[in-house]
Amino acid sequence: MRMKVLGCYGTEFLHFKSCGFLLEGSVLLDAGAIVSSLSLEEQLGIREIFVTHSHLDHIKDIFFLANNLFEEAAGGLRIYSTKAILQLLKRHFINGSICPDFTSLPHRDGHLLELEAIEEGIFHPVTKGISVRAERVDHNIEAVGYIIRSDHGHIVYTGDTGPTEHIWEVCNTLEDVVAVFIECSFPNKLQELANLCGHLTPATMVRELEKLKEKRCPVFVFHMKPQYLKTIEEEIGTLRQDRIAILAQGQEITF
Repeated sequence: MRMKVLGCYGTEFLHFKSCGFLLEGSVLLDAGAIVSSLSLEEQLGIREIFVTHSHLDHIKDIFFLANNLFEEAAGGLRIYSTKAILQLLKRHFINGSICPDFTSLPHRDGHLLELEAIEEGIFHPVTKGISVRAERVDHNIEAVGYIIRSDHGHIVYTGDTGPTEHIWEVCNTLEDVVAVFIECSFPNKLQELANLCGHLTPATMVRELEKLKEKRCPVFVFHMKPQYLKTIEEEIGTLRQDRIAILAQGQEITF
């Protein structure tokens, strides 16, 4: 399975993009960075987007992608998440006021944008032997992480979360976790702010990883606030765990 990091930061600065992870050229985890990272031809290949929660930095490029592909998209776009998260998305974003209601615009045999609710704990098949499963995490709003299953094992993507329990309990039932993608938004000195916002620091991130039974798989860190990136890198470095790597946009990983 191939993953391309379209963006991996906790906000947008010059040269820093919000979160978007492209699997096999057609499936997205979050939609904070799409159109500024892909050609129109590459955008045409996207069919499914799995959203972790309704904060703007994880959904904003749904608008731009749908707007770009209105005439070109062959089969429309499907947005997946839990029912509660999709309700927030529809009520506050894809509502005809903030963003055109692409879910009501006719497109060939359906609509340009389809919202499809998935249940937590059930794998949803997508493409090329890949399935995706939602599991709740503890953010400051309704949120899920995703477990991605392929022939080579399972990848864990936390999305935005503070200290949490459920997703790690689920992961500990899996025999073949091959990678973990975990957020780390703030440096340790802003622990109080991180707690308030439902995010992790290097100190709390490493405590989260201790909950995971699998201790050998690589760990990829994302959602760093760029203004604190150097400090976060230094604090993660002091952990002296070679398996932990900080992601960079444009990076491509093969599992």
